[in-house]
Amino acid sequence: MAKGGGKVTSEENGTIAPLVKPRGSARLVWNSKPHREPNPRDLEFQPAEVVFPNRAAGQTELLLPRTSEGEVDDSKLNRLIWGDNLLTMQVLLAQGFAGKFELIYIDPPFLSNSDYSHNVSIAGVKDVRQSPSMIERLAYRDTWSGGIDTYLDFLFPRLQTMRSLLSDNGTIYIHLGPSVAPYVRVLTDEIFGTARFQTTVIWKRTSAHSDTQGWGRNYDEILVYSKGDAPIWNQMYGEYSDEYVKSHYNMKGEDGRLFMPDNLTASGLSHGSSGMAWKGFDPSTKGCHWKFTVEKLDILDAQGRIYWPPSGGWPRYKRYLDEMSGIPLQSIWTDVPPVNSQAREDSGFDTQKPLSLLKRIISASSNPDGLVGDFFAGSGTTAVAAETLGRRWLLCDLGKVGIQVSRTRLVDIGAKPFVIENIGNYQRELIYREGGNIAMMQRIVMKLYGAEPHPAHTDIGILDDGGKRILVYVGYPDRPLTAKKTAELVKIARSLDGVGYDKLVLLAWDYEYNYDEGIEVRRKGFGVQVEPRLIPSSIYDYLRKSKNEDDLIEKFAKKIQFGAKPYLKVTSPKVTDRGGGEYNVVVAIEKYVLSEIPVENEDDRIELHKISAGDRFAVLIDYWAVDWDYDGKTFRSRWQDFRSNEKGGRSITTRANTTLTESRRFDIAVRVVDVFGNDATATTSVDLR
Repeated sequence: MAKGGGKVTSEENGTIAPLVKPRGSARLVWNSKPHREPNPRDLEFQPAEVVFPNRAAGQTELLLPRTSEGEVDDSKLNRLIWGDNLLTMQVLLAQGFAGKFELIYIDPPFLSNSDYSHNVSIAGVKDVRQSPSMIERLAYRDTWSGGIDTYLDFLFPRLQTMRSLLSDNGTIYIHLGPSVAPYVRVLTDEIFGTARFQTTVIWKRTSAHSDTQGWGRNYDEILVYSKGDAPIWNQMYGEYSDEYVKSHYNMKGEDGRLFMPDNLTASGLSHGSSGMAWKGFDPSTKGCHWKFTVEKLDILDAQGRIYWPPSGGWPRYKRYLDEMSGIPLQSIWTDVPPVNSQAREDSGFDTQKPLSLLKRIISASSNPDGLVGDFFAGSGTTAVAAETLGRRWLLCDLGKVGIQVSRTRLVDIGAKPFVIENIGNYQRELIYREGGNIAMMQRIVMKLYGAEPHPAHTDIGILDDGGKRILVYVGYPDRPLTAKKTAELVKIARSLDGVGYDKLVLLAWDYEYNYDEGIEVRRKGFGVQVEPRLIPSSIYDYLRKSKNEDDLIEKFAKKIQFGAKPYLKVTSPKVTDRGGGEYNVVVAIEKYVLSEIPVENEDDRIELHKISAGDRFAVLIDYWAVDWDYDGKTFRSRWQDFRSNEKGGRSITTRANTTLTESRRFDIAVRVVDVFGNDATATTSVDLR
């Protein structure tokens, strides 16, 4: 040991090292761990739909936030964003949302195929199971096929970004299963700091779990961290048990109210009024003082709030049961049942969390009008809870069905107007590191359609159909195809190879929400026939079954059908002149055709095609909306109808009507969303001059 200084000298390099090594240096290490925090990128949001729930008709547009030009300011509305949550959060940081969220709740899925599935009940078929989109498959099933390493790769940068979004008094709740919670706990200690760990909430999600061996795991863990040292906290209370009420509130007043005779004194002497004798009782003799001043005691006695024991003894305070908030809640929650399949709030999501759970979290860790975020939105429970509690909210989800269900639930409760957005520019980066595999997948899809790859483009193929030159584009499975990208492809088709092509076939895994409207805006001057089609999700399973590319083409080319994008046709508006400058306008859905039905079971698929054929198409419609004054840019939903999740609930109508009061031309847009998340838009017009 060195003399006097409490330090030792390294024999190798002569440096002086402290005897006590610094604490708090524990880290979770895995081979592919990112070394840098993600940075904001040059991305943007594109509004796909502004929703004005018709159950909230009293919310006039005059009360909505507006820009200096008088337009509705979509950026200040509550927001529902479809897309990858890491990209979404990067856009938010770039837009100045750092430190703006009082609360973030996330419920990330983990290594479970059902985490992104959705049950759909349709007349004639009982609870068919929707196939996940390729975007969801890449994001979850394949990306996490490497186990805990790839899961941590996925979660680590997202948690880092969420910390940047939290306010200094903000809190994050991370909802996890017990198998992964220990890993994430070490990760979050590193990101937020061990001093910012608040607690682990244990939520008993079911009364029993039928594990075949060992103790049944009937609970989830919710890790709670704060951004700073003074997080928002509103104490929450639970109901007293019957046993507690019987043992503590066991006295009844003349008015029949139950009360507890509580102590009127507190330990320690006082030299003020509260230390004086009162009605013959001197608290100083017991080394105590009154909890109130003697003047206040006189008032309480006059109000009948002082209990005088019949057998004598010290007076006590009447603490009435109906005035108590309840017992302060602790970190083990056994009083929040899971979503029952018969419950009205059940949306068909396997992992849907109960509304009461989110209401408790939001009430405790945010204030009215505070901003609440959820970047694994699922069925939208966080938004519904935040809306009912008077909080602002921003939700994001990768699954289009999740966005669809969230929208329907918000319309159902008459939420304030909100906006649905796409991430407008996915750039060229393949966010799931599948570059080589994706290029191969595009080539295979191209060949299955019958096209040969273009020598200069990995995502474009050529097809000769009786002398008609056709260009075939295969979309990327990690992003939806946009109208902007389609316009770029049309330019290529017009001039590629020096002579151009007659037709452009689009093979996409999915399309952005406002694709139809975007195409209509750009269609003038295309000069090339454009045919959008959908790559069936079943192709993914064929890829897994095949030994090689040639084997796949030979065995399955005839089995794979590339369905057309959903087709929607609406009737011409019917107008009734009511007089006084008022016109009743009615539009109706005349036809909706879905050629590719994405369900896992082939028998269910065949049956669904049968029961939805012809004029029975309405069984496939989950939600539809009308913009009675469409501006050609952003769809503003001013009338909605949707299916009921309840058994025996009302069926969807196919007619909508409104009253228009201006004598001018109105462009009317109708948007339909089916039970599988596909959407289609059609436009019509009416001239009231």
